[in-house]
Amino acid sequence: MLRVIGAEDASFVREVFCATRAAPFRQAGLPESVIVPLLSQQYQAQQAQYRAQFPAADFDLVLVDGEAAGYLYALRGPERFVLIDVALLPSHCGQGVGRRLVGALIAEAAAANRPLDAHVARDGRAWRLWQRLGFEVVSDDGVYLTIVRRPSP
Repeated sequence: MLRVIGAEDASFVREVFCATRAAPFRQAGLPESVIVPLLSQQYQAQQAQYRAQFPAADFDLVLVDGEAAGYLYALRGPERFVLIDVALLPSHCGQGVGRRLVGALIAEAAAANRPLDAHVARDGRAWRLWQRLGFEVVSDDGVYLTIVRRPSP
């Protein structure tokens, strides 16, 4: 279900990034001629920031029935696990793929007896999933929640 992202996957990963982040810009009435370069710039900045902040992280492509469906970035560290980012093409959302991905990461963290940290938009759909999976809020900056799922004793 996961494989390491290779250079040949760059355009697909960018496509997923853009597909999952374009809606607010479209809702604001921005033309595609503005949205496309803006998202491209955000994608480049995000990639550079994630790889600098989490150099030991796994950057994986999500496969569903052998087909590329999204990506999962996660750090499986000696003190904690971090779900850095997960995104799926809209055609794969709402089918339990994200729940299975996060569930597998939870199981890995629990087996290693480590907490699993993540950030989530406080008003996003994903927050309901995180709650059902046992995450709790540790901080709130007004836009994003820092959440953690602690290993069971």
